[in-house]
Amino acid sequence: MKTRALKFLSLMLVMAVITTCCVIAGASASAVTGKVYFDNSVTHFDTPYCYMWGGSSGANKDWPGIAMTKVDGDIWSYDVNGDYTSIIFNKGSNEYQSNDLSFTGVGKVAKPNGSGNKFDVSWSNYQGGDDPTNPTNPTNPTNPTNPSGGAGSVFCQNDKNWTSVYCYMWNSESDKNTNWPGEKMTDTGDGVWEYDYPKSFANVIFNPGGDDGKTSDMTLPGDNYIYNNSTGKWEPYSTSPVKITSLTANLEETTIYTGTSVTFTTVAKTTAGGNLTYKYSANGATLSESSSASCVWVPNTAGTYKITVDVTDSSGNTNSRSLTYTVENAGSLEGAYIRGFANSLKTVSQIKKGTAITFTTDAIGGNTGNGLLFYKIVVKAPDNSQNIAYYTKNNIYNYTPTQLGTYTFTAYVQNSYNTTVSRTYTYTSVDTITENTNPTNPTTPTNPTTPTTPGILYGDADDSGAVNINDVTTIQMHLAHYNNAINLGKADYDRNGSVTIQDANEIQKFLLFK
Repeated sequence: MKTRALKFLSLMLVMAVITTCCVIAGASASAVTGKVYFDNSVTHFDTPYCYMWGGSSGANKDWPGIAMTKVDGDIWSYDVNGDYTSIIFNKGSNEYQSNDLSFTGVGKVAKPNGSGNKFDVSWSNYQGGDDPTNPTNPTNPTNPTNPSGGAGSVFCQNDKNWTSVYCYMWNSESDKNTNWPGEKMTDTGDGVWEYDYPKSFANVIFNPGGDDGKTSDMTLPGDNYIYNNSTGKWEPYSTSPVKITSLTANLEETTIYTGTSVTFTTVAKTTAGGNLTYKYSANGATLSESSSASCVWVPNTAGTYKITVDVTDSSGNTNSRSLTYTVENAGSLEGAYIRGFANSLKTVSQIKKGTAITFTTDAIGGNTGNGLLFYKIVVKAPDNSQNIAYYTKNNIYNYTPTQLGTYTFTAYVQNSYNTTVSRTYTYTSVDTITENTNPTNPTTPTNPTTPTTPGILYGDADDSGAVNINDVTTIQMHLAHYNNAINLGKADYDRNGSVTIQDANEIQKFLLFK
């Protein structure tokens, strides 16, 4: 009995030691808590997702992870609570996602270096405000944004169509402009609301008169700034008689590829009366200068560009707005990318009922597999009826609107590995077109013409006597090593001594604008 009791006691001691080791081991893998951020300004995901794994916690959830929370503007956050070594940001699917990234810790923001199907990111310390919070406990500022301590003005571009806009400003709980929800701002027209604050405040919240729909706690960037409650962006706001309500582009993303056609449109007015002149420039080089509020820009060289519009009235009053774009070389793009969508009426927002219209999708990429791109167009009519669409190699689609109202055209482009991209374009079908159908084109011609040499029609790759979409297909099939008939001399559209995908791209641009 004594021997059995000793054995039992020994066994219990061993179990106690093992249990203690497990507890110590478990305690050593302490969970990391805090926020990691994602800058959505390049990818424009509807909702970014965060997938984390590795370490002792396994995965934070099954793929694609957990939906992130919008902080302010393009910044989204995820609450980390576990031991992880790796992270992927994604669109909520396999289609668009970052590469496998090393998780470097909380308090950092990841900004994509591109908007392709797979992308790398640049990490930096997050300097912005935290997620939206109830302003009952405002942050005590360390550096007021207006060191002069004087009065100033702040503006809100009310693109969310709030009935009224309120401005709540503070430095601390005891130092604020008024009690929540703040002071009602003044409607100055064109959706712009103004608030003149009596002293320097570091922080601001815009709201429609309560918590529902309010912005996050934001740092005031300075005097005479305007905040867009739809885009979440701050911009300097001029008090000039020339008021610029918006500078917009027909493309949402700010990272584009060479050869992409971007149409800029400015909405402006002057309280001094008279006509307005719009001068558009790219990095200081004039693109256009006229009475047209629109301008088309087609960059042909990779780089970073600042697009500026200077608006001047008849009295010499001016104002300006700018947008920044990153242009990447399209030559090695493997996935498909839609650069433009044009119609034979050469309109941007209107089409004519009962008129046969040719729509052309300008896409690039597909430099993988057999090198071909495939197209389809899905049309949704005002009565919500849709066409039945199939993929073809033809990027041209003919359609006749039979109803008045809003039509949506969704262009789909797929490469040979079934990677698909799409863009949706909206037109209003009318009896009589009233829009300006001739936006100003750049002073440096970007609309290509067919290069000619006596006796040679460059671009006529299939020797048909004309340059058309079949020549694009002929070149693409040749590059994919199909045994098809091709006139290599004529197929060398850019006459650089070789037939490449660039020749096909340039022919498509010619067809798009001819």
